[in-house]
Amino acid sequence: MSEVTMPRLSDTMQEGTIAHWLKKAGDAVKKGDILAEVETDKATMDLEAYEAGTLQQILVQEGETVPIGQAVALIGTGAVAQKPEQPAPAPAADRTGVEEAPATAPVQAESTTGSQEAVEKRDNGALVKASPLARRMAEEHNIDLSQVRGTGPGGRIVRDDIEDVLEQQHAAPAPTPPAPASQPAAPPQEVPGPAAQLAAPPSDVEISKLSRVQMLIARRLTESKQTIPHFYVSSEVDMTDALAMRQVLNADVDEDGVKVTVNDLIVKACALALEKFPEVNSTFKDDQRIQYKHINIGIAVDVPSGLVVPVIRDTNIKGVRSIAREAKALIAKARANKLAPADLEGGTFSVSNLGMMDASNFIAVINPPQAAILAVASTRKQFVPVDGQPVIRDLMTMTLSADHRVIYGATVARFLQEVKRLLQNPYNLLG
Repeated sequence: MSEVTMPRLSDTMQEGTIAHWLKKAGDAVKKGDILAEVETDKATMDLEAYEAGTLQQILVQEGETVPIGQAVALIGTGAVAQKPEQPAPAPAADRTGVEEAPATAPVQAESTTGSQEAVEKRDNGALVKASPLARRMAEEHNIDLSQVRGTGPGGRIVRDDIEDVLEQQHAAPAPTPPAPASQPAAPPQEVPGPAAQLAAPPSDVEISKLSRVQMLIARRLTESKQTIPHFYVSSEVDMTDALAMRQVLNADVDEDGVKVTVNDLIVKACALALEKFPEVNSTFKDDQRIQYKHINIGIAVDVPSGLVVPVIRDTNIKGVRSIAREAKALIAKARANKLAPADLEGGTFSVSNLGMMDASNFIAVINPPQAAILAVASTRKQFVPVDGQPVIRDLMTMTLSADHRVIYGATVARFLQEVKRLLQNPYNLLG
């Protein structure tokens, strides 16, 4: 019998959450079969079987989070082994004749999945189960598991429950210092704690729990804004000629063929500009600027679970049609939740385009460890002076968010000038 362990599905992954089991105990599996869907720090990915056999036991239930390398299931040969019957629990002893164990004293017990869990008694004598990760977190933060409500399968306490307790503790008001002896103490005022507030939310709001991917996006972007000194530079581009060239490129494309989008032209322009300004294609680490040798551009894609940024590799040496073909395939995979780890790794620069959503202007948060991201707004028809006469042109605003530790204002301005030059002379993108 062999273990199926939580794999490393991305370069930054430390742990994964079982989102959904596609196989159940007793099912025959072949090598390459998808056993489960796993939520990682980047997306939901497939857990693949690396050998054939019978799924003997599921060790980690849906919704539970475990570190990479931990066993999540067992695969063997033959029928599923039956568990030995557990002896019936002894009747409760009279409290007057038996000394009861403290409510917080942990007792090790075999879980319903075969993995070890922390089991404790509540004040009313009931047992409470917790995943190993939740138990470790509770020990680190001195949290009494018997006072935590579990939201995992069967009421099991999981990582999210411990994080909820920590958030409530951080949100709790600081204790009021006692009044001086010379003054009469103010009458105590009853203030509902965070738990009471959560238990009775206002009737005019709807509270929904974030998915694993959404929570990781929130933490990653919070870290980005807190640790990276962002600054922003904007530029306006005349896209009239680029839009005309795009029409020409797409005129002879069959219905089933890949059409070039405005974003494909922008991605290609950025890739060529990064060749000229390689310091923008870099990262900050250990008080050093690390410059990437390859230009791999990530494209932000809106998906139901939040946001993913698949990567087009070596974008500077690919033609516009190749970029369009690859971008279309990556977007389709992202929206079907079929991105592979390799699709999300190795990005050196990102483009976030909200032009199709009628956004007049916006700025984006840097996608670490990259040092810059370009935010692209809608193209709008505006009057501009040409030879002293008002002429309607298609203008687009773009804004670069940059890491001030490795890139400076003048460099960003020159980089945007080059992107603008390429887009306003679009046939240079085809060379």
